[in-house]
Amino acid sequence: MSYESPQNGPPRRLTRKKAKIISEDASTEAVVPTATALLKNRRFARSKGKGKSGKLEGILHIPLDVLFEILSYLLPLDILHLSRTTKQFRRVLMNKANVFIWKAARENVPDCHAKYPKSFPDMNEAQMTRLAFDPHCYVCSKPNCRTIDWELRLRICSKCVTTRLVLNSPIHASSEVQTLVFSKPGSRGRKLAYLEEVNSVKAHWATLKDAEEKATYSRQRKELKAAVEVLLPQWRVWSRLQRWDRSEELQRARDDRRVAIIEKLEELGWGPEIDLIPEYPWDDTFYNHKHVKQATRLTPRIWANIQPEMIKYMEKMKLNRLERECKTTRQRYAIEAIRAYKISLLPWTEVMPEPPDYCQFAPVKAIMELPVNVAVDLSSFDTVISQLPALLAEWRQNLRMEMLRSLQDDCDELVLAEPFIGPPSFEDVQKLPLATSAFRCLTCIVGLGPEFDRYDKRIGSVPLLYPENLHHRCLTRQMFRGEDESDASIDLGPNVRGRDPCSCSLLRFDPRASEMMETIVQFCKLDPASATPKDLDEIDVWLGCPECPQWLEGPDEAEVPVFGWRNAFAHQVEEHESEPIDWLELSVEQAEQAVIGLPAGSSKANVKRLLRATTTIEKWHCVHCMDLRCEPAPKAMEFMVQHLSYSHEITEPQLNIDYYTLVANKHFSHRTSWATFKMPEHGPRQLLTDVLSAIYCSYFEVDSTESEMEAGMKEFWNDRGIDPEEYI
Repeated sequence: MSYESPQNGPPRRLTRKKAKIISEDASTEAVVPTATALLKNRRFARSKGKGKSGKLEGILHIPLDVLFEILSYLLPLDILHLSRTTKQFRRVLMNKANVFIWKAARENVPDCHAKYPKSFPDMNEAQMTRLAFDPHCYVCSKPNCRTIDWELRLRICSKCVTTRLVLNSPIHASSEVQTLVFSKPGSRGRKLAYLEEVNSVKAHWATLKDAEEKATYSRQRKELKAAVEVLLPQWRVWSRLQRWDRSEELQRARDDRRVAIIEKLEELGWGPEIDLIPEYPWDDTFYNHKHVKQATRLTPRIWANIQPEMIKYMEKMKLNRLERECKTTRQRYAIEAIRAYKISLLPWTEVMPEPPDYCQFAPVKAIMELPVNVAVDLSSFDTVISQLPALLAEWRQNLRMEMLRSLQDDCDELVLAEPFIGPPSFEDVQKLPLATSAFRCLTCIVGLGPEFDRYDKRIGSVPLLYPENLHHRCLTRQMFRGEDESDASIDLGPNVRGRDPCSCSLLRFDPRASEMMETIVQFCKLDPASATPKDLDEIDVWLGCPECPQWLEGPDEAEVPVFGWRNAFAHQVEEHESEPIDWLELSVEQAEQAVIGLPAGSSKANVKRLLRATTTIEKWHCVHCMDLRCEPAPKAMEFMVQHLSYSHEITEPQLNIDYYTLVANKHFSHRTSWATFKMPEHGPRQLLTDVLSAIYCSYFEVDSTESEMEAGMKEFWNDRGIDPEEYI
């Protein structure tokens, strides 16, 4: 062979030699020793490999009984791997006379809550071992193919599925062959089969000469499929338990490694710092560190390799902690200063920001972002207090602009996206404060609001009218529970959705509710084009529901539920699914009757208590918990009194000193009562009697008189040890 180079370039060997003597400058002195060291390393690596190769060469020269004794302690996958090493091993291990080696290996498989099942009738021990333990694709030998397709009895990777699994249909096989191959359910009710098996069965079927041979082969295949079907559930359970056991084993290995790394770091003085690493965000947690979450044992060599990076990680976590603590401390000072200002303004006439909002005010943010070495305390925010009126006015104006934009979309489009942003028109500015401009919350509609209860019919029954809708709970609460407990402006404790900056993007104009409100406004003899919720609250008007009369004393005299306008709206939503109602107007006598009510304990009052009308419940907030981490959700007065007693040891709470409300119930608009109307009975009385007789069963009959019904109800409660008067 000639080593001469072509004319357009020097020979390769000469190039390599010239690289060593290219010049005598300083760079040459740096290159030559490096190349020499590399050659030495190569020679050392070869000699090291030579020394290892062939060390097990003599294992086949030992007596067979000793070899078999050694092999009896191995696992099936170890035997399978040995059979693939040399021809000698393969001849020994694949010999049918030595099947006892495989059976002994089967006994070494740990029983992870389920015993190793029997082999399939048509598969030998080596084939079963490959199927059960060898994580390689049957087609392309791709590793880490962990999922076993038990219906087809093979392992196949996702790439080969598209080419090797075919429809078990006449396209690939005749109707006779289709019933003989193993198949599994596919999409749209179709069945899939392994292409190699289909071709094998089809080829064998073509070699059968007469009907008797085909019948025999068909019977054998069907018997095989039946036998496999019996064993498949056992193999599925065993395989699932094996995966669980392996998963637990890996998790134990990760835990042991994490504990070992923690011990090493504690020896270096990082113990207290490890306990202060937060669990959020997950990417920065100690558990999720790339060197901690591995499932390999921590050896001295591994620790020597990862120690510099782990120390660098701990230094970063310490720096993050110091910044986090500084931010939290300053946030608490800001919250303490501004909440004191908010409490001094009670009762509020306008919406107030919560910590996520006012901590983003420019003057507040500037103080909190001062360098760490600058001292910040409560007095540092004194200059902010004087600026708060202007800051609050600007913040409320931004909310108003958001509400004007929300008028452009309606709640029929359940899209959790920002509404169209455009300049508000003059018509929208005039329309926003009207009582006929009702809104709905998208999160409440789909059941994701912070106070959502699927059994609570009051969800959506409160009209969201401006500006009261700015107090709606969903506007200032996260849709899902937050993880960051270090942010004092957001965190509300474990298992509670944290605070969010106030946003009106989830409110949509509700045409249906607006039509209901327009009917109510017209009923109250006000102009829908100018009436506001405040105008309605000042009117002494009752609305009677003609759909819910109760005939209690005769066929022509009915008791009708009557409401203030807010409770009328709630009743229409809860009881009539927002269907139109032609409200009844009360006379002066009926209005007086509604105000007085009925004597407690009378039979008529008992029935009305059982069939009580809708009533909106006023919610109260705790002054002492305002803007703090312990701030609870709004409560009814009964539960607020309990909270003040248990949490703050206040037995005689005072309004706007210990508790407050964002939207107080109005006397006229939140009323609920009954009034007597002259109207003919049209069936509901019999339904009422049937309901009462079903409830009180044997205590009175359907045709009982009113006095008998009253006596029966009292007897019912007395038998249960309950005072009827006290219960009612």
